Amino acid sequence: MENKIPEINNLVHKFALEDFSGYEFVDYWDADTTALGLKKGNILIYISAYGYFKTNGYDVIIEELETGAILRSEDNRSYDELINDIQSFLK
Repeated sequence: MENKIPEINNLVHKFALEDFSGYEFVDYWDADTTALGLKKGNILIYISAYGYFKTNGYDVIIEELETGAILRSEDNRSYDELINDIQSFLK
């Protein structure tokens, strides 16, 4: 993703190695260089690396696209915790 910080681009490469399928990367936040979206069906996963330099963690919000209902919201997640948070939504 051209306009994103290195931490987001590294995340894109790491996700390619995970056992996920049927998702697409989306960028509804062009001006936010720290954000990445994953979409699968009616599920949108927003990932932010805004505080990554301070915490080495990601923030994640998982929501239903149609209703905007928040299914999960976690802050300051390690990569492994992030994968666990989103795994059931992307498998």
